Amino acid sequence: MAETEESEHLWWAAPRFIMSAAAVVLLVIVGIILFVWMGNDDESEAAPPVQTQAAPSATSEPADASDESVCGLDATGGTTLTTPPEDVEWEFLGGIAAPKSAEHGPGVVDEETGVRSCYSHTPEGALLAATGRLTASGDTELLLETTKALSLEGPGKEIGLERIQRRINSGSTTTPPIKIEGFRLLSYNDEEATVEVVASADDGSGFIYYTTSVVMEWHQGDWYVKYKDDGSGGPVDGQISDLSGYAPWGPNSG
Repeated sequence: MAETEESEHLWWAAPRFIMSAAAVVLLVIVGIILFVWMGNDDESEAAPPVQTQAAPSATSEPADASDESVCGLDATGGTTLTTPPEDVEWEFLGGIAAPKSAEHGPGVVDEETGVRSCYSHTPEGALLAATGRLTASGDTELLLETTKALSLEGPGKEIGLERIQRRINSGSTTTPPIKIEGFRLLSYNDEEATVEVVASADDGSGFIYYTTSVVMEWHQGDWYVKYKDDGSGGPVDGQISDLSGYAPWGPNSG
């Protein structure tokens, strides 16, 4: 895999994801990656209408690996993922294409906030959940509500919320367009998954790739973002030269 540049900033909400050329691209991956939903070129089953209800809030209680999906998704899977989920559709949300799957989620869309939640307790569900969080950054208000609803409580979450609120207060409510390009599942078990997602964006001189990762914890029937106390996310974050070592995945690849 191409060498990455380490970052100490918050996952998709980090300041770099929202400002400047190359930096924006880096932050851009979070910034609306999936919601530039250009539509999947591959034939896929149409996902049934999702439920509209309030998304559950997370607490700092330990994950319960025996919990079933909060909205009844009964998909089963292994502990690895090297190819993209097959039944994925892409739709534009805030200018960025976001994925959805009848089998793996999101199974719930909050009718008031737009927060998308309820993913299957599988590697595929963890991937869609992580990608869904990234795409929320295309709309700062949606990003704020998503972070509130689908992040485990702790100092890291509070830091993330403060950063997003500062962005809202400054009048910055959109992010330059990005597109999901690929992924790697770094680790997975019944309680926790670490997902790395690659996005591309135009920095003014051409397209560049940026990769970011996040730790997801299975909690109360859904996948929640687990931040470090300093507000940072997963172990990988930085610009890369190409998609070597990643599984291609996005609006045009399925």
